[in-house]
Amino acid sequence: MKQKVAFFGGTSGLGTEVIEHLSNTYDIDSIGSSKVNLLNEGEINKYFSNNNPDIVIIFSNYNYNSFLHKYDTQNWGELDTQLDINIKGVTSVIIKSLKSMRDNGFGRIILASSITADKSVVGTSIYASCKSFYESVVKNICLENASKGITANCIQLGYMDGGLTYTIPEDFREKITNSIPSKRLGTTKEISETIDFLINNSYINGTTIKLTGGL
Repeated sequence: MKQKVAFFGGTSGLGTEVIEHLSNTYDIDSIGSSKVNLLNEGEINKYFSNNNPDIVIIFSNYNYNSFLHKYDTQNWGELDTQLDINIKGVTSVIIKSLKSMRDNGFGRIILASSITADKSVVGTSIYASCKSFYESVVKNICLENASKGITANCIQLGYMDGGLTYTIPEDFREKITNSIPSKRLGTTKEISETIDFLINNSYINGTTIKLTGGL
């Protein structure tokens, strides 16, 4: 029987292609905002009341690029949305996941981080901070739950052949590619292979695997 995977953020961008690579091996529930809105605690609760996935993968994120000094402190709309989805919503999913995983004595939590957590990129201060939070929180999840057969890890994604990379102007994208020691963009197949590796390894726990081509 295939293990059950709840893949949050699997209905668009990189997530869609990653799921295609994993679908032959796992029973994947691809979850977008139309199915479970991470801004809605009730929808998160309802999902986990009816589902007990063995594996939870979170690629969901809200990205709003802006120089920090340009945020309007009189209107926190975009900042609130980023934090509510990327921190509060993701944390809620983790909390609900852990309850059934602890009862079952098995679980895998895999979060998609970003190279911006390590390497500063102008205009991404809040987004990068959210990704840094993921890389930190998996360490505590490990400490608190490893004895229950649960692992929690991040995959730090560099510049990939798809997703947000293609929102970057082509000339700048070429400069980025040339700056990568591997001299190419990463692939969704490599992301899926890393996910599969983490699912099947019970000793790698509380860490971040860097899929960045050497950056």
